[in-house]
Amino acid sequence: MKTPQAAPFSLDDLIQDEAERNDDFAEGLDWQQTGHFPEAVKSFRKALDAEPDSPLFWTFYAWALAESGDVHGAIAACRKAIGLDPEWGIAWNDLGEYLMESGRIEEALFPIRKALRSKHFDRQHLAYMNLARYYLHHGQLRRARQAAEEAHRLLPIFHPAKELAEWIRERQEAWGIDD
Repeated sequence: MKTPQAAPFSLDDLIQDEAERNDDFAEGLDWQQTGHFPEAVKSFRKALDAEPDSPLFWTFYAWALAESGDVHGAIAACRKAIGLDPEWGIAWNDLGEYLMESGRIEEALFPIRKALRSKHFDRQHLAYMNLARYYLHHGQLRRARQAAEEAHRLLPIFHPAKELAEWIRERQEAWGIDD
C-alpha cells in the first residue's frame, strides 16, 4: 500500500488561500502590488496583530519594510518568520538579500544556502540569483555565472538571470578571465 504524499509546497497557493481568508493580508498585497509600500506595511502589521505566528505574514511584512527603506526592520521580520518555521525558505532567501543590501555581504551566504535546502520553498531561482550576486561581489565570476545560469535553467522566463549570466560571460571573454 502506497503512503499518500503531501502536495508539493506552493507559495502561490498559500498566498491565495491567506488572501481569501484574511482581509488585512489581502489589502497589504494590493498596496504592495501598486507600489504603496508604507500602506502595505500597515496592512501587513494589522494581519500580524491578528496572527503573529504566520511566517507568511512576517515575510510579506519584511518585504514591505524593505521596499519602504527599512532594511534592518526587514531583516528582523525575516528572522521572526524563520523562528516560526525554520524550513521557511522564502524568508531565508529574503534574509540573504536584505543582508547584502545592508552591506553585510559575508553574512548572506548562509541564509541563501539555507533557502536552497528548505522544504517550504519553491522559488529556488531567486536564491540562485542571490547566490550569483554574492559570488559576483566576491569577484568569483565563474561561480556567479553558474548560479545565474542555474536560476535561468530553473525558470527560463526569469530574464534577469539570463541577462546576468550573459553579462558575466561577456566580461569573462573580454577580460580573459575563467577563475
